[in-house]
Amino acid sequence: VARGLTRFVARKNSIAALKEALEEVEGGSGQVVGIVGEAGVGKSRLLHEFKNQLPKNKYAYLDGRCLSFGSSISYLPFLDILRCYFEIKEGDREFIIKEKMAEKLTELDEKLEYTLSPFRDLLSLKVENEDFIKLGPQQKRERTFEAIRDLFIRVSQEKLLILAVEDMHW
Repeated sequence: VARGLTRFVARKNSIAALKEALEEVEGGSGQVVGIVGEAGVGKSRLLHEFKNQLPKNKYAYLDGRCLSFGSSISYLPFLDILRCYFEIKEGDREFIIKEKMAEKLTELDEKLEYTLSPFRDLLSLKVENEDFIKLGPQQKRERTFEAIRDLFIRVSQEKLLILAVEDMHW
């Protein structure tokens, strides 16, 4: 849960500013960091360099992106984040994706099995759970938000969680 709000403008010492925010997180104070700047100043590069400097086993770094033509695609950055978390590759067949999701969730916490139906629905995979299928749009949306929230909370209990969403202005 974010307990602090920190905003940084892209500049030469931005990597130091990100590391400073990370130290706050390591100390138990959640952070929200905004990186702002003109197109082409290196915001994506900054995130790439920051990610590459993180020790692999200490952090969970999940990223998503908003697109100019993606405003009609519900949950677009979360689709990327889920694909990242479940290690879904372009061209993976549906049964492989379902297998990866089930294994990863079971490995994290068997209690998260209920998130499979909302995640499958979100990723446009076949949902077998009749109870979920019968839900109305508002109830499905609520279950989806709960599933995403619960996944993030559970992941953050294992490792420090870094969520990066690029191009939020879209």
